[in-house]
Amino acid sequence: MEQINARSIFSPATGFILRGGFDWTCNPYLGCSFGCSYCYAMFLPQNRRPKEDWGKWFAAKVNAVQVARAQAAKVAGQAVYISSVTDPYLPAERSLRLTRGILEILIERQPRLLVQTRGPLVTRDLDVLRQFRDVRVNMSIPTDSEPPLERRWQALGEIRAAGVPTGICVTPMLPLEDPTGFARRLTQFRPDVLVVQDFHDSKGGFGADTGPRARRLLADAHWSAEDYRAFVEDLQKRLTVYEGEKGFFPPGF
Repeated sequence: MEQINARSIFSPATGFILRGGFDWTCNPYLGCSFGCSYCYAMFLPQNRRPKEDWGKWFAAKVNAVQVARAQAAKVAGQAVYISSVTDPYLPAERSLRLTRGILEILIERQPRLLVQTRGPLVTRDLDVLRQFRDVRVNMSIPTDSEPPLERRWQALGEIRAAGVPTGICVTPMLPLEDPTGFARRLTQFRPDVLVVQDFHDSKGGFGADTGPRARRLLADAHWSAEDYRAFVEDLQKRLTVYEGEKGFFPPGF
């Protein structure tokens, strides 16, 4: 883990986050220790390290809470996306508590807050999240075939039980073992927002993309764009589904 000092902790929203209606992004960390092969963030300009090193490093903005205290007034009542180029609930957050510290400071300012994560550790901060009038926690659940994802489902249940709105992001959708069963589970849970997306493809340009390891996963599973489309069409018969960036909008929007 690298420790760095940040000059700012709230950055003006750009790209699909800006188009979705957000004003600011907040990233207590740079890089990511989860190392998901399908992560789009490794292709963004904020990642200045080799793409093949994604998941092997991260940096903690050790002064993030102090900077947030000094800058929080400018995000009061505005739409804030935590986090856009990292995960705010990396395992290191358990001890560093940077995300929690920022959230505690923001309570007084009451931004419209979206927390985007794959980390069940978010449930630790439910006592803080419940104090926001407009808030949603988006949890990444990209497939039905990885046992560790059960902890994320459990976290979603705890978040809902605490009265905090939930979103499920099947983004990007990985190959499914039982599409019908997965659609049924999503339908039974009925998140406040459900987002699905096929793999990113920047067609060689800048921006979000999908790495070769993830593309090999599709090929090995014989999962095609037609399989993705069939699943989405079935899901749309059951509940409201947002595709791609249309699903990333602030609470209270």
